[in-house]
Amino acid sequence: RGLSSLAAMPEKSAFKGVTNGLIAIIGDDDTVTGMLLAGCGNVDEKRNSNFLVVTSKTTSAQIESAFNNYVNDPRVSILLINQYIAHEMRPVLDKWAERGEKRPAILEVPSKEHPYDKELDPIYQRTKLLLGLRDD
Repeated sequence: RGLSSLAAMPEKSAFKGVTNGLIAIIGDDDTVTGMLLAGCGNVDEKRNSNFLVVTSKTTSAQIESAFNNYVNDPRVSILLINQYIAHEMRPVLDKWAERGEKRPAILEVPSKEHPYDKELDPIYQRTKLLLGLRDD
C-alpha cells in the first residue's frame, strides 16, 4: 500500500489561514543557532522573531509567553522545542494539547547538553501505547 496508508493527511481546513508555514524555535543557543543557519529565522516588521534562546537567566514566564505567542500565530506551522525545556513546562504543553489544536505541530528535540530521553517524549510514549510495546 505505500506510505499514504500509514499516515493520513490532515484536512485542508486544518491549515486555513496559514500563509507562511514558519518554524518557531524555543531552545538553547546551539539549537536556535543551528536552525537560524538552516534558514528558519524570521523577524517581522514589528521586530517579533520566531525564536527564543533559552539561557539560565530566561524565566518560565518568558518561555510560556513565547510558547503562547507561537502557538497562536497563524503563520507558525511547526514549533521545535528542546526536550528538557518542554519537560520543565509540561503542564503548559498538556493544557495546549487538551485544546485539540491541529497546528502548529509541536516537536520536542534533544540538545547537545541534554541528550534525548525517550521516557520524556510524548510522541514515543503514544506510539508505544498504540503498538502495545513494552520496555524490557
